[in-house]
Amino acid sequence: MLLAILTMAVVPTGVVGQRPEPVSESRVRSLAREAEAEGRGDKTEIVLALDRRFRQRFGDFESFPITIVRRDDLSIVLSTPFMTYRRALAEYLRMNDPLSKIPWIPTAVVNVGPLQLGAPDITRVVVERNGKPIVPSENLLKPMSFTNGNGDTAVIHAGDVRFPMSALAPGATVRVLAVPKAGEPFAIALDESQLQTLK
Repeated sequence: MLLAILTMAVVPTGVVGQRPEPVSESRVRSLAREAEAEGRGDKTEIVLALDRRFRQRFGDFESFPITIVRRDDLSIVLSTPFMTYRRALAEYLRMNDPLSKIPWIPTAVVNVGPLQLGAPDITRVVVERNGKPIVPSENLLKPMSFTNGNGDTAVIHAGDVRFPMSALAPGATVRVLAVPKAGEPFAIALDESQLQTLK
């Protein structure tokens, strides 16, 4: 049941566009403590209670990472702080670990994950606002050695590139590009409705 809660679609609430305050670690942790108290040990109810509290304060949110590339050989996804925290919370509940130990990642994270040796080698990730590149907060994308079941090896870039959440703020044209060593970039444009739900 907990997995079903994690995969629920965003539910419209009539507060689209409402951003009364920035999403902060302290506020989310406070909401999680309230949800944990309300849930009284029911793991599914804790997640639902957190969702309700978060939505009341911050408006609708996207539960899933945004897919930039999903192929047999390559996965590239974009995650945001609450999205990451919420998924970790469900995992911590499943493992009966204290919610206070859930890490908080304050940035938008683009994860590059090669799945096969022949995957395109993504050497750079770019977020653009109105055509201007945003400087990453941290670039952990680096060449790594991969081996398949036949013992073949290849060096392909993998890892995270982190960007300030201001890069995804509504009110601009936002594009995310994954640039391979050879060939055309993979790119997606995030529309205003998506930007409103990335928190």
